[in-house]
Amino acid sequence: MKKVSAFALAALTRSVALMAPAALVVVTSAAVAGCADENDPKTWAKRLDDPAQRAPAIKRLEGFFNDAMSSASTPNKRDDEKVKKILDDSVEPLAKTYITGGLDEKTRKDLMKLLGDMGDPRAASAYAKAFKDFEPGKNDDDVKYAAQGTTRLAALGPVADQGLVDALWECFAKFQPSKNTKSINLVKDLQNAVMVVKDKSYGAKAVEKLAAPVSDPKDPSQGMDQIQFWQLTAARLIGELKFTPGVKPLVKVLMTPTKADLIFPVRLALTRMPKESEPVLIAALKGTDPDLAALAEKYPEKAYIPRVAEPLAYISRSAGRDALLEALEKAENDSNRTVLATELTHFPSEPKIVKAYLAAYDKVPANAAIPLLGGGNGHAIIAQSAENFFDPSLTDWLLKETANAKGEAADAMPPAALRAAIKLMTNTSSKAVGDAVNKIPGQAVEKDMYKAASAVLDKCKQDAACYVTVLDTPVPSTPPTAKMGHVKAAWMAAIYGNAQTKNDLTAKVDKVKDSSVRLAMVEAIDHLSPQGDAATADKLDAIVEADKKAGVNYANDEVYKIALKLRSRVP
Repeated sequence: MKKVSAFALAALTRSVALMAPAALVVVTSAAVAGCADENDPKTWAKRLDDPAQRAPAIKRLEGFFNDAMSSASTPNKRDDEKVKKILDDSVEPLAKTYITGGLDEKTRKDLMKLLGDMGDPRAASAYAKAFKDFEPGKNDDDVKYAAQGTTRLAALGPVADQGLVDALWECFAKFQPSKNTKSINLVKDLQNAVMVVKDKSYGAKAVEKLAAPVSDPKDPSQGMDQIQFWQLTAARLIGELKFTPGVKPLVKVLMTPTKADLIFPVRLALTRMPKESEPVLIAALKGTDPDLAALAEKYPEKAYIPRVAEPLAYISRSAGRDALLEALEKAENDSNRTVLATELTHFPSEPKIVKAYLAAYDKVPANAAIPLLGGGNGHAIIAQSAENFFDPSLTDWLLKETANAKGEAADAMPPAALRAAIKLMTNTSSKAVGDAVNKIPGQAVEKDMYKAASAVLDKCKQDAACYVTVLDTPVPSTPPTAKMGHVKAAWMAAIYGNAQTKNDLTAKVDKVKDSSVRLAMVEAIDHLSPQGDAATADKLDAIVEADKKAGVNYANDEVYKIALKLRSRVP
């Protein structure tokens, strides 16, 4: 065997010694990689710190989350233990990665989309950053996903992170849909997030937005941005928050011609604050508030009156009723007279209201066209609203006016007045109504409506409880006129019923899925609640809320409005 010199042996020893640390590092790294659990979210959360592994880590964490959500068995999927573990292991590292920045565009969007889907409170600071960093055309998707996440977060309860609350409003306040070229969903998601969060700090800010002038609603920067986005949301927020300092600004919107597209959300907001809204609306109607009187002067032919009268009618309190009666007596044109007469039917029926209603009808020329109501015949418009009085004594009047109608009114009156008569007729007047209906030429739908209503009338006569039981039977789907039997049952239950009838009807509203029949039922409940009824209103609201969660709508807009009216009337 060849001997190794002492010098060579020493050199070899030194080489091995120098190589050993490097070899040890390689072995240790391999051991660590081999020990990492690829099915543990923590493993991938740690890799977010490595730019080279960040994108696949986000995708892997997204897969973990989606798989857990799809297999979750709890009603609220985020309460499932597997989902909670993934959120606990990954939300904070993901949020930290987004806030730290330095991400390419695709990775940044993917990351915010995942955080948005998670809707976890620990992602609040990341959502806030997306809102603060908003630049049109640059990070639109980030804002969209952050808005979706904030909406999910708000669904769990009030958003506690004030930084997120403020950042959301700042983004909303500078966002302009007219300049958005990316996605209509971005507009809806941002608007929805503001409405769901509805932090109390938004009240004063909403009033400021609502006050912005609008000179040309056809200009996209005004019609789209100011009216449909900022001010529509502001009006809804003021109502949802019941921010009473916003009442007069809301009434000012009603008195501003260029803001006509906001009438319905403004009316709804005002009816949510009835006691505070009523005196301001009355002041607008009478011209006793200088600011509102100045706005009224800009309306030709006092066209502001119908706009103010409508929310007063839906608030449906006694002071508003008296103000409308006074305004009707002083009405200077047929349009205002016609509208005011129909608005009276929203109040609990009483002799002085019916008397004023009939007097207004007599003052409107038989063939007057009403521009405010689509050019319809004034007599026909007023006559049809008679059904809302639930007063059978008006049946003879409706038949007489239909028979005496001449000219354009002769064409307009039968489909309006006779439909009202069908709802109001009793056993003693049903034959006369049938004779009038049969005089309509051709296959008029009123003939089928009368047939369906008569069958129910013959069955139950003056028995309110009998009419209520009719509503337990299936509603015919075809032809549409066959539903009149159920509608008639609701009407007669209101005419002959009492407090128990109202309770029985309320108990059945949720079971009736046909919109027209459900509407008739809540109108009957309204008639049977002249002094209001908060408990019944709560039950109707619960129905609306349940349907909303189920993604269905069975005349629920009207159900909700009736609930507001029932609360408003309570002394």
